[in-house]
Amino acid sequence: MPIKKLVPAKLFDAFQENQLDASLISSIDAITLANPEVVDGISISSKGDVYSVVMAYTGELQAVNTVALDPSSHTSDALLRIVLEEFHGIHPEYVQFSDRDINSSACLMIGDPAISFRKNAFGSEIRFLDLGGEWFRNTGLPFVFALWSLNNEFTNKSELSEMLRNAKKQGLSRRPAIAALEPDPDFALSYLTDSIRYDLGEAEKQGLELFRKMLKKKKIGCDIRSEISYY
Repeated sequence: MPIKKLVPAKLFDAFQENQLDASLISSIDAITLANPEVVDGISISSKGDVYSVVMAYTGELQAVNTVALDPSSHTSDALLRIVLEEFHGIHPEYVQFSDRDINSSACLMIGDPAISFRKNAFGSEIRFLDLGGEWFRNTGLPFVFALWSLNNEFTNKSELSEMLRNAKKQGLSRRPAIAALEPDPDFALSYLTDSIRYDLGEAEKQGLELFRKMLKKKKIGCDIRSEISYY
């Protein structure tokens, strides 16, 4: 079957337009659908520091007054607000990131750009607030960044879900080979093994439910209308 590779926010746009039968999308997008249906047993999550979802800043954390968000991930934007406001009592102004935005005292970074920036910033005055680590230290639960969401109109949900769970098993067994292709194989293997988790068990579901409650409390995103159905 054809596969599309896009950043999470773009995948969600394609999913909403019924271009996809299933899509790995940001958890906030999945759980705020009218009738969310997701693949059980699979997620992109963390249980502690995730390394690649961070807020970069200088000076004292309490002095941060403006934060540039990353438009490519709705979940990370929402998580940053929860971490700053609920866990640290900070209420900065949030702006959308652009190359011209040089006035923010902090910025959210995710994925490969975050990893590269952290490596290049080693030894500098730049500090990093790891959002996965902050969530775990304050809740004791994993944080789920992304889920496989299923199109409500797709009729073979159980079959496709099992196919994706099998693909997950194969992928996990190939982590050393995947890491060996990267410029820094040792770091890549550590990241794929220790920083990122791929399960969706009871602990991850509890973390997801707490995230839902916090989104509702802070009125972030769309209305949360339905419970999640797992396949």
